[in-house]
Amino acid sequence: MTPDQISEAHRNRLAMVYVRQSSAHQVVHHRESQRRQRNFVGRATELGWPRERIQTIDEDQGRSGSRSGQRSGFEEMVAMTALGKIGIVLALEVARLARGNRDWYQLLDVCSITHTLIGDEEGLYDPRAYNDRLLLGLKGTMSEAELHLMRQRLLEATRAKARRGELRHRLPAGYVYDEAGRICKDPDEQVAAVVREVFERFARLGTIHQTHLSLTEEGIQIPVRSGPGLGVAWTGARYGQIRNMLNNPIYAGAYVYGRRQTEEVLDGALKARKRTKAVAPEQWHTLLKEHHEGYIDWEQYERNRMQIQANHRAADGAPREGESLLQGLVLCGRCGRSMRVIYGRHAGPVRYACARARQQTGGTVCQSFGAGRLERAIEALLLAALAPAGMAAMTRAAEDYEKDNEVERERWKKKIERARYEVRLAERQYNAVDPDNRLVARELERRYEKALRELETTEAQAGAKLKELDQPLSAREREQLRSYAYDLGDLWRAPSTRPQDRKRIARCLIEAVAVHGPHGSETLKAELHWKGGEVTTLEVPRGKPGVHRYVSSPELVALVRTLAQEFSDGQIARVLRRKRLKTPKGHSFTAYHVHNVRQQYGITKGPLVPVKGEDVYTAEEAADRLGVCRSTVIRWVESGLLRGRQTTDGAPWRVVVAEADIQRLKPSEPDKTWLSLKRAASVLEVSQQTVLQKLKSGEVEGTRVQTGRRASWRIRLPEGAYDNHPSLF
Repeated sequence: MTPDQISEAHRNRLAMVYVRQSSAHQVVHHRESQRRQRNFVGRATELGWPRERIQTIDEDQGRSGSRSGQRSGFEEMVAMTALGKIGIVLALEVARLARGNRDWYQLLDVCSITHTLIGDEEGLYDPRAYNDRLLLGLKGTMSEAELHLMRQRLLEATRAKARRGELRHRLPAGYVYDEAGRICKDPDEQVAAVVREVFERFARLGTIHQTHLSLTEEGIQIPVRSGPGLGVAWTGARYGQIRNMLNNPIYAGAYVYGRRQTEEVLDGALKARKRTKAVAPEQWHTLLKEHHEGYIDWEQYERNRMQIQANHRAADGAPREGESLLQGLVLCGRCGRSMRVIYGRHAGPVRYACARARQQTGGTVCQSFGAGRLERAIEALLLAALAPAGMAAMTRAAEDYEKDNEVERERWKKKIERARYEVRLAERQYNAVDPDNRLVARELERRYEKALRELETTEAQAGAKLKELDQPLSAREREQLRSYAYDLGDLWRAPSTRPQDRKRIARCLIEAVAVHGPHGSETLKAELHWKGGEVTTLEVPRGKPGVHRYVSSPELVALVRTLAQEFSDGQIARVLRRKRLKTPKGHSFTAYHVHNVRQQYGITKGPLVPVKGEDVYTAEEAADRLGVCRSTVIRWVESGLLRGRQTTDGAPWRVVVAEADIQRLKPSEPDKTWLSLKRAASVLEVSQQTVLQKLKSGEVEGTRVQTGRRASWRIRLPEGAYDNHPSLF
């Protein structure tokens, strides 16, 4: 197409000059290309467009032409073209308009419908003309192919350099490049020590979360590479930092390229979008083991990666705070699926349920059962298996204590050394500045004072910590460790032993536990698969509905039933407290607790007034009638001088006090013919207790007499009792 073929209809509309460069680097450094594109305004003037009808679109600077839907300037130009406002679109070359056929042919279709011309440095084109459209289509295809070839060359060159291990990239904290461009450990001892500490703690604790918590609780800061060409900054430990360190193979001495790869997908609007995702080690472009010195070996890195993956799996999961010992280890003996742990409300009983079938197919729950009896049986097997290693474990614990103290001591010394270096650096900078240049001197003075304050704080904290670390294990602590070696059960159930620790120990020894409980069976059959391949079969009683550790014992229920026949709830509670009985949850009995027991077992409410028969009194009332103290009445009942009963130990006494008992037991005037209790025992040549027994059975007759302020017994012996007694003279 020639300029003579441009009509006045085209010139009555706008001329659009499109300016674009692919990257920010080109925008800053390739100024000549940008100048040539903007000079196309003169080209539009030569073609007959007045200056006021020429517009320039440069909103897409620094954006690639291959990205669809991410260039606002291009979309604005297409929209104005579709409205018929543009007569000609000008660009230095058609590749500036679009590098992909999707955007390019969309522009051609719109220009063809609205009679819009396209122009570049080589000529003018009418998309409605067959030859021009064919040429434009060829140019668009060549532009896309050119971009693909350039990208392919750059990518292959990058991968070739990476396969040799020479492609440099940003190194994480703990590594630097030496003068020859090789990767080596950071010479800073503090940085290397903290990096090693992170891996050691993960190997000991087993989860990223616990490692992060332990570092945070002890205030250990993590080195972070703040930016390209910048040094190391020290920040508080963050979960993402710990996760990245554990997942980065560079710490295992491996050079890796292609851990994260870009793929193209379609979004909801069916537009192409690129995203970056992590891929499996088998898909990495380059993996060079033993490329440089690592903080751990490759086998340890693989174990760490498998541990992190196991912690993320829904079936196993990382050891959590729950009390379930076999979390993630129990398998259904019927269908083979992993059983889910169900915790009751407010730390209630733990149950295992096979609910996978219901979640997947909408079926019923395969089986469920309480975890208490099964876990206690397996816990006993675990402790029996661990018993031989008890002494070795305690010895190693003492050694680890000393080792950890030494590591902690070195860490604080390095922290003090770094703080002192910061002070000396700030001092040198402050001394080097011109004192008259107050704009700089004030800032350096502030930094110097800040470094001095931080040094003072660090030394104070280190002094207290080092004093604590210098204290060895006391004799009591060593004795406690020795006791744990002989009885691991105490250590296993100690409050300081976390549920996560018990679960980790269980997972080290147990592969899986397959449990099968037939319907209607009173037992659970379990197969314990150990890590070494051994299988232990055990059978435990199955819990019954309503029977659990908080159920009242049958003896307690029977006692409450008996007491309720004549006592109220408050009186029953006092009796149970006297007997030192507790509720199933360990609380002292109150009227409320007694009421709950009665309601649960259908026991009739006790009377408001105590039940007593004729001439029946409490011990206190009987003492008042007889004029003695309560203990005397109880002693008479126990010796048989009075009739009485007690429902159970601690219950109120019921004592029968008739008129004859009052006459017999109340003090009266002494009869000189009757003998004292001691004299009667001497005459009969028996003990005083035997005389009281004879008095109780009616073999002898007795009465109580008042002698001064003292009441005592007088016994009348039957006739003939003196015949066998020797004369006093």
